[in-house]
Amino acid sequence: MGRLAKAIGTARAAAERTENGFVMDILIIDDHAATREEMASLLDAEDDLVVTGQAADGEEGVRLARQLRPDVVVMDVVMPGMNGIAATRAVRAAEPDTAVLALSNHTGASLVAALLRAGARGYVRKDRAYEELIPAIRAVAEGKQYIGGALSE
Repeated sequence: MGRLAKAIGTARAAAERTENGFVMDILIIDDHAATREEMASLLDAEDDLVVTGQAADGEEGVRLARQLRPDVVVMDVVMPGMNGIAATRAVRAAEPDTAVLALSNHTGASLVAALLRAGARGYVRKDRAYEELIPAIRAVAEGKQYIGGALSE
């Protein structure tokens, strides 16, 4: 029967947004509430993207990923408690079909390499999120790797 709707509200939102198209479920994990809300607003403006959950830390994010089984997780890297690298590893272990897109202010190539080793399919710098987040989500959802912005090291 395929993927079931996570909740009645999500199913209604998806039905209202697209009649026959595929809708990607997105989980946002970031310790800054304002950042989560800004990303959710940006993503919810797209017909094929629905933010089905938000989490303020890695532990909550992993729990929600297991519960919601999103298509894509947008993951902050630096968070209190479980960081984004450990949370990425846990999400991918629990939900191997879920793509993880990492988001950070840190631009080191070694950080990006660690994220990719943990199972992330992509990386976007936070200061480039408005330009790159939507194409990056679509790319990682298709199984492609996305490395955005300039890296340093």
